[in-house]
Amino acid sequence: MEAASATPPGAPPSGSNGGGAAGRLDARHLFALEEGTRHLNHGAFGATPLSLSAEQAEWRGRMEANPTRFFMTILPKALRHAAEAVAPFLGTEPERLGFVANATEGVATVLRSLALGPGDQIVVTDHQYNAVRQLLAFMAQATGAEIVTVPLGLPLDPAEAPAAIAAAIGPATRLVIVDHVASGSAVTFPVADIAALCRAQGVPLLIDGAHAPGLLALDIDAIDADYYVGNGHKWLMGPKSCAVLAVSPSAAPVHPLAISHAFGQGFAAEFDKQGTRDMSAALTLPSAIRLHEALGGEDLRAANRALALAAATDTARAMGTGLGATPSAFQSMVTIGLPRPLPATRETFAALSAHLSENHRTEAAFTAIAGTVWLRISAQVYNTFEDYEGLGPAVAEAVAAAAEAAEAAAAKAAGQGAG
Repeated sequence: MEAASATPPGAPPSGSNGGGAAGRLDARHLFALEEGTRHLNHGAFGATPLSLSAEQAEWRGRMEANPTRFFMTILPKALRHAAEAVAPFLGTEPERLGFVANATEGVATVLRSLALGPGDQIVVTDHQYNAVRQLLAFMAQATGAEIVTVPLGLPLDPAEAPAAIAAAIGPATRLVIVDHVASGSAVTFPVADIAALCRAQGVPLLIDGAHAPGLLALDIDAIDADYYVGNGHKWLMGPKSCAVLAVSPSAAPVHPLAISHAFGQGFAAEFDKQGTRDMSAALTLPSAIRLHEALGGEDLRAANRALALAAATDTARAMGTGLGATPSAFQSMVTIGLPRPLPATRETFAALSAHLSENHRTEAAFTAIAGTVWLRISAQVYNTFEDYEGLGPAVAEAVAAAAEAAEAAAAKAAGQGAG
């Protein structure tokens, strides 16, 4: 499909903050974010409010005050209490939830529980998160399984994804993995439709919902996938190293990566006791959900989305490009085309990011889908439209510098080859 229009229907006009300056809470004081820097990359690592960091410190204090009592008595009950608070927000049952460090660990946990062998196939798309892609490469090398990648590319209409995924499923398919909101493209996939087609073909589905909790309204049980992983440190703004793995009662059994004393006592017990781990981040998730709701909940998500689309529209217009998908595909994170092609290399990403950070005090993300480099911006409660003003020219400047560096490197390599 052609590049999506840079003017999404219903988006606030250029210069708006996605709801009006008077209507958007100035929440920067809730965070420890560096002053003078434009933080436009919340989707990468999140940002934890001071109140949640303080609560995590309190849990750690209790842990160190009496480690024996904490790990033997307090922690098991506290983890189940956390699961009981988190489960309704995610649309599932507490006994289905296990806490893991991050979504990638959750994916690794599911993969380890499958008895993969030569000839088995795992179907993914080219929007798959790079860390998961590397994990799958490792698993394929270790087991002889094959990774089948469905090419979707960008720009994309997500409605096209289910049919493309269905066409890749065959007799050897052991698992399908699809993103709920893809990290690289920021596109929201129709996961319920994909789950339905996987059930119809008798193939288990793992949804990588790394970005979903706090970014969109979530009902894991209604989606009806076999496995679902999601982070708590991104859009729920919890401390780092808190994520959940939800497993359907009808799915093949899953055990944590660290098998410990509770082996054989059931899913929840096994995940609650994974050795001596600092689980303080997970224990703050009930408070993270309460804060999310206090900041507006559904209204916050809508305002963040409106701001992200307005900023992306303005930035794309300034560069003469378009968005990475139809506007309805995005939440509070949007991909934007660059004014010229660049090699999709680590060197390119590093050069682009460094130029924005060092010359414009701006943190944003650059990603690659199907060999094309895109700009990805995020909007969270601490952002206003002013944070994005002038971003288009700054990115165009960074792109020109990166292109010049890439051309110089290519010329140097060609000269060395000729010598």
